[in-house]
Amino acid sequence: MVKKIALLSMDGHTLGDQYIFKDICLIPILLGGYLGYDVLITTEINQEKLKETFPNINFEFIAFQDNYEINMNQYLQDHANEIDIVFAFGAYPSYLQLLDTYKKGNPNGKTYLKLDMNRYWLNRLIVNSPDYLVRLFQHCDFVSAECSPIVKILEEKFQRKIHHIPNGFYDFFPTETVSYDEKKNIILTVGRLDAPDKQVMMIVYAFLNAQIPDWELRLVGAMSEQFKEQLMNFVAASPYSNQVKILGPIFDKRQLEEEYRQAKIFCLTSKVECHAHVLAEAAKNGCYLMLTDIDGAIDMTKNQKWGRIHPIYNWPFFSESLKEVSEQEELFKTTCVEIQNFARNNLNWHHLIAKIANILGEKRSEQKTDLL
Repeated sequence: MVKKIALLSMDGHTLGDQYIFKDICLIPILLGGYLGYDVLITTEINQEKLKETFPNINFEFIAFQDNYEINMNQYLQDHANEIDIVFAFGAYPSYLQLLDTYKKGNPNGKTYLKLDMNRYWLNRLIVNSPDYLVRLFQHCDFVSAECSPIVKILEEKFQRKIHHIPNGFYDFFPTETVSYDEKKNIILTVGRLDAPDKQVMMIVYAFLNAQIPDWELRLVGAMSEQFKEQLMNFVAASPYSNQVKILGPIFDKRQLEEEYRQAKIFCLTSKVECHAHVLAEAAKNGCYLMLTDIDGAIDMTKNQKWGRIHPIYNWPFFSESLKEVSEQEELFKTTCVEIQNFARNNLNWHHLIAKIANILGEKRSEQKTDLL
């Protein structure tokens, strides 16, 4: 009988399009393919995009109305013995009961909790609910966090092994190592441009204020019409407006890959991040990283060897730093080689999945299948 991995959706969150190629879906799907296991994703809305993208994945409708936790709990009472590995995503309250129910129904089953936790969430839990993580971890065979500082805090506080599994990149098609000759004087950012926590306007302020000749800022990502109008009006008022390119969302993966390959600098000025997926993409393509002090920054810049870390709200300082670093051609050349070697050897999701399987004590199937 074929074994099964199941993703338990967190606290009634539906899996919209924005999750499709992120860790919450990629880990169970790639792990299932690596081990030759069936994959089950529980969610209320089985959105068409999910089914189109993953035709070989099973979806189980779990109603969120009335009480998601009760509905999910009942499902596990009925089906726990059919699931060999449960994948939980985030330290959400509902998992305390759900993982307990699963373990009671299948004592030999394995549970993997990926924390997806930034330092602010962790601090709130430690201060407001100091026993919660202790109880949650008791139901987990394997717990991972994305950033080494978070791992260190958790291990010291809870005296248990927390595995460091960063977020990675997935190659949808073969890619060659980026030659520095491909690089142009481009500063790139990719993400939801109008999200308040992303602080995209900070990048725009900083770039225009830096007045860097022969450089271009390229903004990739979705945004509301209202934000787009605000952004365009602000840029148009600057004498350097022709150096800012507002591209909007890019859905073609080859085209997006080309944006990363050409950029010398990748910027991320968020207030809060756990371990942004775009950092792995940028590193894989040899970009120098200009970041705010977000979780994951120390790891991804190798303690500022491959990038710089800045105060979260200080755009004048970011602007001066941007101007200074834009003149350091040799630094870009060295970083292009070193950071992509690191990323391609350590952050490819296929490598990370093999590591996860090993920690779970599961062996790669000779009949490995590609579920993507």
